[in-house]
Amino acid sequence: MNPAEDRLRRARRGWLLAGGGSLLAVLVVAASATAVGRNLRSPAQLAADAEPPAPSAVTAAAERRVLAEPVVLRGRIQPGASVRLALPAAAAGPNSVVTKVPVRPGTRLREGRVVLERSGEPLFLLVSPFPLYRDLTDGVTGPDVTQVQRALRRLGYGLPVTGAFDKRTQNAVAALYTDRGYRAPTKAPTTEPATAPAAATPATVSLPQAHVVVLGKDGQRISAVNVRVGTVLTDPKTALFDLDRAAPALVAVASAEQVALLAAGQKATATDEGAGLKTTVAIGAIGDKPVEAESGTGFEVRFRFTGKALASTGQRTVRVDVEAAGEVAPVLAVPVTAIFSRADGSTFVTVDGADVPVRTGRVAAGWVEIVEPDGRIAEGTAVVVGESR
Repeated sequence: MNPAEDRLRRARRGWLLAGGGSLLAVLVVAASATAVGRNLRSPAQLAADAEPPAPSAVTAAAERRVLAEPVVLRGRIQPGASVRLALPAAAAGPNSVVTKVPVRPGTRLREGRVVLERSGEPLFLLVSPFPLYRDLTDGVTGPDVTQVQRALRRLGYGLPVTGAFDKRTQNAVAALYTDRGYRAPTKAPTTEPATAPAAATPATVSLPQAHVVVLGKDGQRISAVNVRVGTVLTDPKTALFDLDRAAPALVAVASAEQVALLAAGQKATATDEGAGLKTTVAIGAIGDKPVEAESGTGFEVRFRFTGKALASTGQRTVRVDVEAAGEVAPVLAVPVTAIFSRADGSTFVTVDGADVPVRTGRVAAGWVEIVEPDGRIAEGTAVVVGESR
């Protein structure tokens, strides 16, 4: 290569290097300008960028649903009422000791039965409108004798009803004792020795009032036996047996708002937390007059046990959860958060940006009933329940 060609080649290489450097410099400047431009904003733009995004409405659909919410009450167990069969007053005393109890709970009492033995003597059950008021001895007359004669006839001992405790009546009384394994008490004659015949006069049979307990009707069932062998019957007011005891009841007091959700027949669960027991009950009756309770004024609600009855808990209360309290038919309802109110007390929901006046009804489980809705709200209508950002 001659010197001229070499100089020309070197010149071209310099031009290329110079041109490439200029292009690179342009590209670097352009990139820097772009980066700086991105980070350069006006104060107004910066303030606008700092504002939160515009809120958007959160909606929920109106539904037709059953508004049912459990009602929780506290109640006490009340023993059922019963008839108390009391000891005859004449049978009470320091020497009156129970020597046999031939009956037990569940026994159905029948006329003529020996219900108790005290100091070896029987206590018969007879049906009468009134108790014996004296010992029946030979020759006495009166309505008490008439009642005994009628009872003996019902038991199959044939005798006329004369109202006099005569020989035939005494024979029937003696048979009553003998048929039940006892000997009838007798009373010696009161004839004076000076006028007594040569042959001794036989003793007469008597019926002591201490040997008879009466009931107004036959066939009552023993619910509880209150005495046992060895009991000393010193108190004439002693109740020997409880008869025909009614089932225990569970009684609670509900507020006016709670009573509006209750109805006779509704099922519930009763839980004795102290004993760890649970059973089923149902509403038997709801009082219509306010009563005072520890929790305030309310209405008495009586439950009957449909499962195994809980034992009395004294002053301790039990929990009662009433099932399916409230309306049975489904109603149009919206979430409670969809209901807004004005200063005048009116309420409305928001549908498609417009306020729709509504009248609310029952509330349960976070939903509220829309009473008599107009055409602007129906099942499936989207109502505003809040906002999101």
